[in-house]
Amino acid sequence: MQNAHLRMGTLTFVKQTRDTVTDVTVHLNQLVAEHPVPSGPAAVLHLASVFGGDVEIGAIAAAAHEGFKFQVKAPGLALLGTLGEDPVLYRSSLQVPGRKRPVRHLILVSKTLFETTFGANKEARRTVLYDDSPEFVLHRLAVRFGLPVLPEWAQWFRAELDRRGLVEGLAGVNCSPIAVKGTKLRMLRILSQGLRRKAITIPPKEAIPEPDEAR
Repeated sequence: MQNAHLRMGTLTFVKQTRDTVTDVTVHLNQLVAEHPVPSGPAAVLHLASVFGGDVEIGAIAAAAHEGFKFQVKAPGLALLGTLGEDPVLYRSSLQVPGRKRPVRHLILVSKTLFETTFGANKEARRTVLYDDSPEFVLHRLAVRFGLPVLPEWAQWFRAELDRRGLVEGLAGVNCSPIAVKGTKLRMLRILSQGLRRKAITIPPKEAIPEPDEAR
């Protein structure tokens, strides 16, 4: 964890009214976001993990619910984005040695990312993932769509998604997020084709020993 502060960023909310200017900045330790389109609308923030004081975290939470935009700055990254409609917020407190008051921790999750849970959106055509490792990709897609898979298929499945052009890189801070294009039916077809071609296999069921008749 040495020099951890060098891998962090900031998330800022600025609101200007006729008489006042609200300017709140909190520390950002993780982010998942869509790459903003040049000269286009603001980026979409799918996950932001931030921490700060009571007042700052309260203001950020309220701004997220209202759909306001946030300025994000991190090493190699600067963008303006919003969480969109109906974000999901998780709050917690971190007791830091030497501090009288705990640090407030807030995780902001977009509706799109939240709906990657099982059964939340069965008609989804795109899945945002926090990590791009083969094991994580296979596990999360299997959980979301209820796919019958084996952990041994992870490397093949990840390579197959890349080969078919179904993986899109996303902007991330302290993570490696991607978006996988495809419905449940398409994922099942990929697995089915892999089994038919014997690129992946189902190990034979072990023989069940006969019960001991002497007992």
